[in-house]
Amino acid sequence: MVITRNELEIPKDLKKKFVEIRNHLAGNFKGITQDNVLVKQVLFLLFCKINDEMVTSPSKPVQFQINFPDNQPLIVRINRLFNQLKAKFDTIFNPKNDQLIVDERSLRVIVSLLETYAISEAPRDAIGDAIEQILLPSLRGSQGQFFTPKNVSVTMAHILDPKEDEMVIDPACGAGGFLISILALQNGPNYSKLYGIDKDDFLVKISKLQLAILNYPNPKIFCENSLELPERWAENSRSYLKPGLFDLVLTNPPFGAKISISEPSILNQYDMGYKWHKQDDCWIKGDTLRERQPPQILFIERSLQFLKPGGKMAIVLPEGIFGNTSDRYIIEYLIDNYKVLAVISCSSVAFAPHTHIKTSLLFIEKTKQQENYPIFFAIAQNVGHDKDGKEIYQFDELGNLILDQTGRRTLVDDLPIIVQNYQSFCTGQSLNYSSLGFILHRDNLVDNILIPAYYNPSVKSKLEEYMKNGGYQIISIDDLLERKVLSITRGHEVGTKAYGTGIIPFVRTSDIINLEIDVNPLKQVSEEIYQQYKEKQDIREGDILIVNDGTFLIGRTAMITRHDEKLIIQSHFRRLRILVENSILDEYLLLWSLNTDIVQEQIRAKTFIQATISTLGDRLKEVVLVLPSNPTEKKRIASELKTIIKQKQSLKNRLKQLVSSI
Repeated sequence: MVITRNELEIPKDLKKKFVEIRNHLAGNFKGITQDNVLVKQVLFLLFCKINDEMVTSPSKPVQFQINFPDNQPLIVRINRLFNQLKAKFDTIFNPKNDQLIVDERSLRVIVSLLETYAISEAPRDAIGDAIEQILLPSLRGSQGQFFTPKNVSVTMAHILDPKEDEMVIDPACGAGGFLISILALQNGPNYSKLYGIDKDDFLVKISKLQLAILNYPNPKIFCENSLELPERWAENSRSYLKPGLFDLVLTNPPFGAKISISEPSILNQYDMGYKWHKQDDCWIKGDTLRERQPPQILFIERSLQFLKPGGKMAIVLPEGIFGNTSDRYIIEYLIDNYKVLAVISCSSVAFAPHTHIKTSLLFIEKTKQQENYPIFFAIAQNVGHDKDGKEIYQFDELGNLILDQTGRRTLVDDLPIIVQNYQSFCTGQSLNYSSLGFILHRDNLVDNILIPAYYNPSVKSKLEEYMKNGGYQIISIDDLLERKVLSITRGHEVGTKAYGTGIIPFVRTSDIINLEIDVNPLKQVSEEIYQQYKEKQDIREGDILIVNDGTFLIGRTAMITRHDEKLIIQSHFRRLRILVENSILDEYLLLWSLNTDIVQEQIRAKTFIQATISTLGDRLKEVVLVLPSNPTEKKRIASELKTIIKQKQSLKNRLKQLVSSI
């Protein structure tokens, strides 16, 4: 059956197709198994297909198919498409090196897998997906490169709202996703002037080709190290890439401490290349160069250098930068010298399946703003796909797919709603202050924390409802500490060499299950090691352990019983103890409150990602407990939980006796 252009389907999940193509080529492409060669061949074919889609009339058959109505072999027809592509974009292709060398058999496999799809209309960045799937992990992992999902780049472009003839640059452009998003927004002869930089020559070519196919003439994409001294760039690059020249910067720089910049001549260019110290509640830049700095930090400053006064930047960054104490100098530097327009927190699956690093989108205007001003915050829990990168679509109550006005499937994606809310904010319209869009003034920031979840309005509104309701008593953990009702201490690390040296439990965060310590903790230590920590930790019956650091376990709790007193707790725990008998709460009511939904929501909101681990830090003190005002109700809850804990302990002891009776 012959396929016409208007019969092509919008692809749902091209990643699986690219994996099939990669596996076939790796196993059957004679003489070549290197991923960089394989991806080049696949991309050549993808561009042939995209160009074919762009130039073919709706009712005409596309040439990129098995059953095209002519008598020529498939390989001849596809090579003709490729030669036409090279002739059309002769300044991008290398006549000698850029050759299509896929054999007839492999070509039939690739064409059959892709022929029914409209690659140019894919909801995700098809080129980026192809590169990631085929070059896994040789390109992506080693350099901290992760291609930006299409909906993320479109969101950032919408919020910056590029105007005609504005100059736009991406200093870490990769395959050109951001520049293509800008182009897609404008679609006219007076679109913005687009520039890009990437240190990978192959990606520079792909970026140029994508823009050229989309009818953007002579794209200015340069193969340079953006962080390098500009005087070390090629003369042609220097003539175009000048500081203070650009209206907009959109970028997703490479992340990672493993690829930190340590070259003094590079670090010396940046304020962030120096050590900073705190003095009188302010961060001061020192005179000593840092030994190294992750590239994403330097990219913030380089991007701002490219901007003209009043220009705007949108950048993807690891979320930890926005709240960690160790990174606070970065945020204070930005707040003191520029205007923060917006921060959008993305789900940890935003860049899945390649990485689950939690990111935020930061929007900055190159304006020194000293007066108080509103900052737009939002939290995108849904980003259109799951942890495996598979698209998630909306269904109605009857189980039918929900289609948009153009007949396309609608993704479960918060980002378009957030864009609408930001546009409403910019035009002075009121917001409903949900997690998808709320305002906080600069002077109301707490310790200059810019993590949207920390100020989540849904948590705030729930607490306000409890306060209005006379049936509840509201008190923070910090208040309990001030009143000497409660104490908090932390655990210790004993070192892996101590594991297995005895029978004393060394309790780790994974050993906390259902409000109790696991029957058989995996790590046990000697009596000698226990004695070293016994007085420091001072574990007693009635103490409550709460997981303070980790990944998915933060907020889990357990109560120490008389059978659990002889143990050592890991440093990722905080030990809470009621110090005096009081009318506010006892240990059982405290344990109950810590596990209520409203407290667990607060814990999630106050958990930041620091390096590779999440932490609640000292923000545990900020958590507000919601307790019944009625003393009788307090006693009932505490008594019931006490009974449950004792029953659980009794069952645990019975189990121990049962298994030890053999």
